[in-house]
Amino acid sequence: MFSNLTGAALGAATAENVAVMPRTDNSIWGNIGQGVNGALANAMNLYSQYEQIQAAKKATGAARIENEYTPEYDNGAAVLVDAPKSNQPAANQNQEVMVFGFPQKQVIMAFGGLLVLGLVLKVAKS
Repeated sequence: MFSNLTGAALGAATAENVAVMPRTDNSIWGNIGQGVNGALANAMNLYSQYEQIQAAKKATGAARIENEYTPEYDNGAAVLVDAPKSNQPAANQNQEVMVFGFPQKQVIMAFGGLLVLGLVLKVAKS
């Protein structure tokens, strides 16, 4: 289809024409793409440096020593939010289950009492 057209008719760019043509960015985003690419490149460089430091620590054994002295917390937090994890079991492991802040046994007894009261009132009404 385009085989009959010559390079001049197509407006073929030569090396001289390309060098003097100004670059126009027709994107609606302008130079935002370049800024994002630069930010991502900087982030990747920082991460690369971090990984190099971690690899050096692992190679020398410093990471093992660092992990030895870092306490482990129950909630997995990086900073102390609650007491450090203890290897001893809790003193009161038979703690009763709570329902709405009340012991489960009291909640069941109260529900049973209301059920009996309702039945008594139903019989008294009849």
